[in-house]
Amino acid sequence: MIRTGRVVQTDGDILKVCFSRLDACGSCGMCGGGRDDAMVSIRGKAQVGDMVQVDMPDAQVLKVSAIAYVIPLIALILGLFAGSLLFPAQELYVLAAGLLFLGLAVVGVKMVDTKVGMKAQWQPKLIEVVAPAPEKQTQIRE
Repeated sequence: MIRTGRVVQTDGDILKVCFSRLDACGSCGMCGGGRDDAMVSIRGKAQVGDMVQVDMPDAQVLKVSAIAYVIPLIALILGLFAGSLLFPAQELYVLAAGLLFLGLAVVGVKMVDTKVGMKAQWQPKLIEVVAPAPEKQTQIRE
């Protein structure tokens, strides 16, 4: 997936690129309470204000989504099932078991993210600097 964004900050060869929300996203608010932009740090050379094209590998985006959402959901369901087997008719303990499994899954996902996120194939890549950001210019006519 190739996205175009604006460089909002540079720190050596690390760029912070801001992307506008895709039209396909709608306004469900699942990306952080209805925010209209997303920020990504990538390696590359550009100036603040430049428009850049960034390649985000489709397969990795899909895998990251599955890791971030499906694994904790499955852990919650397994925790609820295990809790109902261990503590029949005690809903509070069943809920606690589900939340415990969910918490462990979130910690596991965070550890996997930290380890795998450093690999090059999981990182977005700068393709090209398209152009400096358009500035509003007023022309004075005589």
